[in-house]
Formats: sequence, C-alpha cells, structure tokens
Amino acid sequence: MKSKIFLILFSIAVIGVFSGIALHEKRFDYIFKPLLMISLGGHFLVNAARFEFKIKIFAVWAILFSLFGDTFLMFAGNGPNFFIFGLGSFLVAQIGYIFLFRRLNQVEGLKPYIATKPLWLLLYFAYGGVIYILLFSNLDAVLKIAVFIYMAALLGMSIMAMNRKGIQPQISFNLVFTGSLLFVVSDTLIALNKFLTPIPADRFWVMSTYMAAQFLIVTGILKQLEKQSVFER
Repeated sequence: MKSKIFLILFSIAVIGVFSGIALHEKRFDYIFKPLLMISLGGHFLVNAARFEFKIKIFAVWAILFSLFGDTFLMFAGNGPNFFIFGLGSFLVAQIGYIFLFRRLNQVEGLKPYIATKPLWLLLYFAYGGVIYILLFSNLDAVLKIAVFIYMAALLGMSIMAMNRKGIQPQISFNLVFTGSLLFVVSDTLIALNKFLTPIPADRFWVMSTYMAAQFLIVTGILKQLEKQSVFER
C-alpha cells in the first residue's frame, strides 16, 4: 500500500511538471520537480527494506543527489553558479549509480558484458567525443573541464548499465539500460540547448526523457532484487 502511495505521488509530480510546461508556469517546478525523486526514493526504500545495506546506500546516494541536482537547476536562470552546482550534484548522482550497478552486478564466475564485447565502448567514446566537440567552442575554461568530467561519468553510468546484460534478469536489464540511455539523451539535450542552439520544446523533451529515465532505473533495480532476493547480509 505504501509503495502505491509513492507511485501515485510520482504520477502527480509528472502531471504537475507537464502542466507547468504546458501553462508556462515555472512556479509549478518548485512543487513538483522535488517531488519526483522524493517519491521515487520512497518507492525504492519501501520495497528494498530487506535488501543489502550497501545497495540501499548507493541507491539513496544516487536518488538524493539527483534531487539536489533538480533543485539547483530550477534556479539556473538566477546565475551560472546554480547550473554548476546542479551539474556537480548530478555528477555525484552518476557516480552513485555506477557504484550501485557495479554492486548489483557482482556475480562470481560471470564477466561483465563490456568485457566480452569491448567494441561497444567505441560507440560511447564516439558519441561523447562528437557532443563534446560540438560544445567545446561555446564553453569557458571551467565548463570545458566540468562538462568533460560530467560526460565521462554519465557515459560511464550507461556503460555499467550495459554491463548487466546476460548477468541480471532480462526485464531488469532492459529497464535499467533503457533508463540509462534516456538519461544520456536528457542531459545531451540540456547541453545542446544551453551551449549550442535552442531546441524547440526543450523543457518537454528534457523532462520527458529524464523522468522516464529515473523511473525505469529504479523500477529495473527493484525487478532485479525481486528476482534474486538480495537480502541483508
């Protein structure tokens, strides 16, 4: 019952965010954007209460700093520092997801997927390289470094999500990996819109992909835990 309440709150938050976008009411963000990760965090904790402590720590880490990132970015129009703090918060969140996926993927005798298919790394490197080159001339000295580090962490998070292929339940892999790709798309859209060229309906596309990404990642993690019964030890 508690889990359903948190999912209802998440649905309300999604509707609230879209309503703010449709009505051009930035004030809606102050209520509904923080509720996104608060409700997902509650949903996770209610369903993961019996599971390994480290898994809960890494998940809460990623969710909490995503909440901080959402909050700082709401005020990005008030000065560049808010964008930097938001970027830094999401950097820490991506690192949390990397540790989480690594911990969830520790199965003795099985190699991570990338270790058996290293050519996939070339696609990530190519994607990151192209986006960074497009942005480079529009970034100041600090942002050149910050964006590079963040992009490395973001793509690293998606690589770790791909590493779960063939090791974790297929439904869990599909949800988490799709979520990781949507996260990459969302953050790419933010960067392109801010530093390269305006994107039509940018807030709609950024928030659509972001909300779906976070929901799929959390749902996919819980699916793995349900299937494998990773209990506290």
